[in-house]
Amino acid sequence: MNTTDFQKKWQALDRQIQTWWDQDVKSAREPELCDPEINKVWYADEAHRQQEARGAGGPTRTLLYLPFPYVTPGGSESSFPEMYCWDTYFINVGLALHGRYDLIRRHIQNQLFMIERYGMVLTGNRTYYLGHTQTPVHPASIELDYQHRGDRDLLARAYPLLKQEYRGYWLAGHHHTETGLARNFYFPDSPDYRETMPRYPAGPVPLRPELAAEAEILDFTAIFDGDVRRCNPLQTNSALVRYANTLAWMAGELGWAEDAAEWRAEAERRAEQIRNLCWNEDEGFFFEYQYVNGKQLPYWSLAAYWAMWAGVATREQAAKLVAHLHRFENAYGLAQTDRAYPSPHPEYQTLQWDYPHGWPPSQMIVVEALQKYGYLEEAQRVAGKFLQLQIDLHETTGQLWEKYNVVDGNLDLPRERYPGVPLHGWAAAAVAYLGRVVAGWQ
Repeated sequence: MNTTDFQKKWQALDRQIQTWWDQDVKSAREPELCDPEINKVWYADEAHRQQEARGAGGPTRTLLYLPFPYVTPGGSESSFPEMYCWDTYFINVGLALHGRYDLIRRHIQNQLFMIERYGMVLTGNRTYYLGHTQTPVHPASIELDYQHRGDRDLLARAYPLLKQEYRGYWLAGHHHTETGLARNFYFPDSPDYRETMPRYPAGPVPLRPELAAEAEILDFTAIFDGDVRRCNPLQTNSALVRYANTLAWMAGELGWAEDAAEWRAEAERRAEQIRNLCWNEDEGFFFEYQYVNGKQLPYWSLAAYWAMWAGVATREQAAKLVAHLHRFENAYGLAQTDRAYPSPHPEYQTLQWDYPHGWPPSQMIVVEALQKYGYLEEAQRVAGKFLQLQIDLHETTGQLWEKYNVVDGNLDLPRERYPGVPLHGWAAAAVAYLGRVVAGWQ
C-alpha cells in the first residue's frame, strides 16, 4: 500500500472510531446492578454453563457500583461490559487524542472511588474481581487530564488516594519481597486478608492461586516459570516506578516539596533495584527476576521495554534494548515473546501473552518507550506494521480485535481460555495513537 492510500484509510478509520466512544459508554448504577442481563459474565464458557445448569452459577448480581458512566473496553461488541483497570488507561490515550477529556475525567473519578471503597483499583467492577487488580498504569491518566485542564483540585483529590493505594496495597505484605521490589499476588489468598473479606470466586470458574496472581499482570504467559508469586515482575515494578514519579510530580505541583523529594527517591530506589536484579549486561536485556531462587529467568519478552516506558533504563541500556527489537518484530508488529515457550500451566497448553500474539497495549507501550528515548524512526516502523494489520483486518472483518497474530498477519491464534473477540477499547486507542506516530503528529 502506498503512503497516501495508507493515510487515507487510517484517517477514515480514525474518524469512525471517534463516533464509537459515546456509543460504548455504559453505567453501573442501581438499574444496571439489578439488570440480570448486564450481570451475566461475558465469557460463559462450557464450564460455567455446566455450573449454571447445576444451579451453581455464583452470585446472581456481580456488577459493582460506579458513580460515573464509563467507556467499556468491549465497546459496542459487548465483549467486556465492565470498566477495567489497565484497559482504561489505554482507552484514555485514545480519548485524549480525540479531545474527549470529559470521559477521561469520569474514568479518573471512578477509579478514585474504587480506591476509596476497596483500597485499590479493581481489575473490573465485578464481585469476582474483589481482591484483584492489574498493572497500575492509571496514575498516568491524571497526567493526561492535567496537561489539558491544569486542574489542581483534581490533583489535591487524587494525591492522597493514590498515595494510599501505592503504600497500602503495592507495599503491603502480600506484595512486598525482601528484594525491595513487588511481586504479584492473589490478594484474598493473603493470610492477613483472608478473614476480612467476603468469599468470591476468582471469576466464573475459580483459578488456582498462582494463576489468579498471574492474572493480576498477564493472563497467561510462560515468562514467570509457572508462578509469578516467586518473581519481581518487570512490568509491575516498572509501572510502580512511573507511579512514584507521578506522585512526585503531583506533590510538586501542589507545592509539597518534601513529599515530592520523598517520592522521587522512592522511584529511583525501585528503578536502581530493577537495574541491579533484572538487567543482564552480557545479553544487553532485562529479564524477569525470580527472587525465591535469586536468579534471572531465560525468557525474552516485551516486558523489558516497560523499563524504557517508565524511564528505568539508562541511555546505554536503552540502546541495547533497541538493538534486540528484531527478536520480537515480525511482518505485522511485535510479538509478546521472541518464540513460543512451553506452557508451565498444565490446564493451558497455549498461552495468550506469548508468541505469536500481538497485543495493542504492548505496541503502544513499546512505541511510547522508543519515542521517549529518541528512537523515532524505530517507533514509526513498529507502529506502521501493527497499524497496517489493524486496518487490513478491519477492512476484511469490519471489526477491530483484542489481539492479533503478528507473525502470519491474521486472527488465527491458539485458543487459551476464550477465542479472540472483537474489541474497541485499547484496539481503537492503538489505531488513534499509532496512526499519529506514523504521521509524525505524536
